[in-house]
Amino acid sequence: MTNDVPLPPAPKPASNDALAKARAAMRSELTKRRPASWTANVAKASGTIIGLCVVVAGVMLTIGACTLDFLSTRAITLASLITVGVVTTWASLRPQGRVGRIASVGLVVLSAVLLVVMRGAGTPSDSPHWVCTVSHFAVGLAPAAVVIVLLRGMAPNRLRSIVAGLAAGTTGAFVGELACAKPAGHVAVFHLSAWVAVALVVTLVSSRLTPRSYAP
Repeated sequence: MTNDVPLPPAPKPASNDALAKARAAMRSELTKRRPASWTANVAKASGTIIGLCVVVAGVMLTIGACTLDFLSTRAITLASLITVGVVTTWASLRPQGRVGRIASVGLVVLSAVLLVVMRGAGTPSDSPHWVCTVSHFAVGLAPAAVVIVLLRGMAPNRLRSIVAGLAAGTTGAFVGELACAKPAGHVAVFHLSAWVAVALVVTLVSSRLTPRSYAP
């Protein structure tokens, strides 16, 4: 005697509504823009820093605030600041790379020392010292906003934020080399403080924003 085993019921065909929802979900996934690669982000941030430095230099030459001869006397420090801006941007937005970020902080310190040493006695001026700090800080806010947006697409990391902030702050230091001829002590106190302030803003703001991604 054999026992008849009942067969499971056949699956119900998918409804038209379910198929439509599935197709809509697939289309939505296909149309979503893929997140930019870290190299593209480096290009965006570096381009902002370089572009801002070039624009500021062009404006100052146009209005007669500086001359080509004056730029040639500051060529070493100006070139070093742009280089530091690009290198620190790369170090901050590169996945992993903790050693590179630590090394880039050392590069910033070296560049800051170079700014002070190269300035020497300078030329006295009647303008208030704080004008440099405020103007350099204001110029640094534009690239700071860019790197803050880019940092939201990565896992929170305090060292990464500090380095990104230092990269943004190179723009203010660049302006100081174009517009200010005051002595080394002024540079050490009023220029470098603006650089540090930009880095602090990037670090504090990025730590309070909800990340859009936790990519390393």
